Amino acid sequence: MEKITRNPRLLAAPIAVAVVLGLILMSAIYPMLKMSPKNIPVGIVATDEGEIGKALAAGLMQNAPETVRFVRFDSVAQLEEAMDKRDVYGALVLPADFSAKLATLRTGAPEKATVQIYVNEGANPTVANLMQTALANMASMINAQLSAQMLSANPDAPIPAGRIADFANPVRTEIVKINPASHMGNAPLSFLTGVWFTSLIGGVALYLFGNRRSFASRAEKLKLNAVQSVMPFVYGLVTGYVLAWYSTWLYGFEYESFNKVALYLALVVAAFVFMIFATLRWLKLPGIVIYVLLMFFSMPAVQLAPEMMPAFYRDWLFSWLPIRIYVDGIREILFISGDYFNRYSMILIWILVVALVLVWVKNLSEKTKTAKA
Repeated sequence: MEKITRNPRLLAAPIAVAVVLGLILMSAIYPMLKMSPKNIPVGIVATDEGEIGKALAAGLMQNAPETVRFVRFDSVAQLEEAMDKRDVYGALVLPADFSAKLATLRTGAPEKATVQIYVNEGANPTVANLMQTALANMASMINAQLSAQMLSANPDAPIPAGRIADFANPVRTEIVKINPASHMGNAPLSFLTGVWFTSLIGGVALYLFGNRRSFASRAEKLKLNAVQSVMPFVYGLVTGYVLAWYSTWLYGFEYESFNKVALYLALVVAAFVFMIFATLRWLKLPGIVIYVLLMFFSMPAVQLAPEMMPAFYRDWLFSWLPIRIYVDGIREILFISGDYFNRYSMILIWILVVALVLVWVKNLSEKTKTAKA
């Protein structure tokens, strides 16, 4: 220890940390600082039986800003199905009576037309807020455009004093939230630290527990290997139920099914522990660096949608990040379908199975160290 403390190179350690870790950490948050929302899929439904709604829909499709990509749907039912699949994050809906209600403004029984803004809150709260603002601005532009057209359509016909406000704002906006997240929008983030650090520590603990051990017999070694194969499930169940309970106690979260949330978190932890443990069994302890770095590089995956990320991060990193699988799966359970066995839980099961097989291939292939009498 004294040899290390007296080494002049120790004084250079902070510089090395700044040079190496500085580059790594700043690269990890690059996608969040360089957000470039582009071609975010947004639905448009124009069931209006009149010409005004059809013309507005066609204009929006042709003159969409760079940040959004309009996708046409024939009905609200089709739109909602696409939102459940997370194919679109928001939508503008022009109802069937849109043109008819505009025409009533010059009658004795005026009614304002309605533009509905659909927001897919559960798909990604960050994008949902962005889309709600963008679509509200588009609705305001539609309102201003129609107001100008109606005021200039018949300049010789005076507008009654009581109708001026109606002609100035002929369209009202209605917000419709699909897969609402409400106060639980950041639930995936609230579990992340507990899930990931439990997995890291669990994988390292299992590796160190069996590393460099000597055994009286092969049967004794297999017994220890069996314990190592059971403990990730124990870690998972304890972590899943404890974190789910903490979230109800500390954050006031209320779940449609507490057990589904707890068991999904348990599956995540068990799969991640096996994944980390398998890596350490084959690459030894330095392999843990991979997962420490993954924690930093995964943060944008928790908060951003793929369409908001720089191309390199989206195309080369995002799709295979383990934490991305966890985030999408917990959102599926909390906000979308509510199904425990969704496509993300099935991916986690495959990770668990493959990692378990790799662990046991290593267990059975290595020679047993015999303890000296």
